[in-house]
Amino acid sequence: MLDIIINFLKSLFIKDKEEPSILHDVSIEALHNLSVTGDDVAKALGHMDEDGEFITEVQQEKQEMSKFDEIIEGVLKHEGGYVNDPTDLGGETNYGITKRFYPDVDIKNLTKEGAKEIYRKDYWDKNKVDDLPDNLKHFFFDCCVNQGRGTAVKILQSAINGKGGDLTVDGGFGPGTKAALDKYTPELERCRMYRVKHYMDLVARKPEQERFLYGWFRRALEV
Repeated sequence: MLDIIINFLKSLFIKDKEEPSILHDVSIEALHNLSVTGDDVAKALGHMDEDGEFITEVQQEKQEMSKFDEIIEGVLKHEGGYVNDPTDLGGETNYGITKRFYPDVDIKNLTKEGAKEIYRKDYWDKNKVDDLPDNLKHFFFDCCVNQGRGTAVKILQSAINGKGGDLTVDGGFGPGTKAALDKYTPELERCRMYRVKHYMDLVARKPEQERFLYGWFRRALEV
């Protein structure tokens, strides 16, 4: 049904352009017979850009990829290259990918592109970063990379509660958290504050991690 509505909207918005053969004659009566709702039309309009041009699936995928590509560069800047610091809880690490969580990966010889593939699959897609508001995508993704999904969600839940939400801070990103996020979307600065608090609490529990605190603070305030 969505394709039919999009084709109908194209016929309204595009008058002088030659259309490809995929366009069919769609009448208002035909839409009525399909019991089209306002939500259906809204979904179809969601396939248009700000200039009223219709976005193809390929174009939409490119836009999403470019957002990931833009953000991943900032994350990799903070993660750096190969290190094997015995005091680092993550252990042997390259581009932020650790032997602790990827025991079958040759960490020392991991390429930048290989790291990006892991981040796209296991951190961006799996954590549904595309579902977050644009102003929080980088923050949330970076938290997932640096602190893990559970902690990232707890920080986000705390920030939501700071805006008036009433969530249990449990690290679970279910329908309740998504609804609260939509209603009480926290400012990026507020999220940064709760992230800094997490680092301070971590160092209070594990004083040996204090040597990383300055770098963590810089990262939290830059993302």
